[in-house]
Amino acid sequence: RWNGLQKATMSYGYGLSVTPLQIARAYATLGNGGRLVTPTFVKGEHHDTQEVLDPAIAQEVVNMMETVVTQGGAKRAGVLGYRVAGKTGTARLASGGGYARGRYASLFAGLVPASNPRFAAVIVISDSQEGGYFGGLVAAPVFHNVMDGALRLMDVPPDDIETWLAAQAKTEGKAGAKLSTAAAGVPVPI
Repeated sequence: RWNGLQKATMSYGYGLSVTPLQIARAYATLGNGGRLVTPTFVKGEHHDTQEVLDPAIAQEVVNMMETVVTQGGAKRAGVLGYRVAGKTGTARLASGGGYARGRYASLFAGLVPASNPRFAAVIVISDSQEGGYFGGLVAAPVFHNVMDGALRLMDVPPDDIETWLAAQAKTEGKAGAKLSTAAAGVPVPI
């Protein structure tokens, strides 16, 4: 029984309330091929899963979310050597029956590695004071840092080795250029 205004506001993320855990569960469902996963905080505990979304549709959504990181406003969420799928969000904070002026929640939710997701995470930062308030500017770099460490600690193999190799070649090329310039007696900035 939603009215026209409620339908319109829901289309851009207002009018509904969800917790970061609920968002993470939805992303985990996408990453799990449309199978609903019950979160747990106990290592080794497993629950039955239930298919709630066609696997082809789940994969299509993950593919679309990859473009948010590779081509859209969340490039700062990228992790070298891994395909990342995610979505940014920015919302005004509620206050006193309306929205607080100049107060925002910045969000990035994502999966990594996108080809075979191992982790789903949601980063929410309220009232960012530094560097703006858009999710791609504030929350995406935090996602990058957390996932970069988690992937390394859990020894998850890269799924985008070509990008990693290209970055290494570029770094080595710059190092080689600095060495050859230094050998010629030209000062090199460090």
